[in-house]
Amino acid sequence: MGKNILVVSTVQHADDVLRRQFGETDTIKVVVPVTGQGILDWLANDEKAFGHAERVAERTAERLPGETVDAVAGEAKVNLAISDALATFPAEEIVVAVRPDDEEGLVEAMATEGAPHHSFEGVPVRYVVVRD
Repeated sequence: MGKNILVVSTVQHADDVLRRQFGETDTIKVVVPVTGQGILDWLANDEKAFGHAERVAERTAERLPGETVDAVAGEAKVNLAISDALATFPAEEIVVAVRPDDEEGLVEAMATEGAPHHSFEGVPVRYVVVRD
């Protein structure tokens, strides 16, 4: 029997790496924080960036094994995106996909600042580093 897994990805093309992390019986929710934008767009809460994050979430979900129950854009801060997702999805594990520190942009660095590293509200957190 699979697990309920929350995937939070700040990486646009993480599906190749993420695909190896899950089984066919897992139930997955994908959240892509709105981080793929410039700092001025981020400050303005740009609707275009939100739509882009939503499309990335849907594309990522389509390429993962298991059953996807939802694929959405989320809050720009990873910890807020996780908190929001846990309100509607009973995750047993959280997988956060990020780029290495030397490859992430300013908005992405701000999004992951303060993100949980080992657990969040009792749910284990695992990081997967995805190189561009």
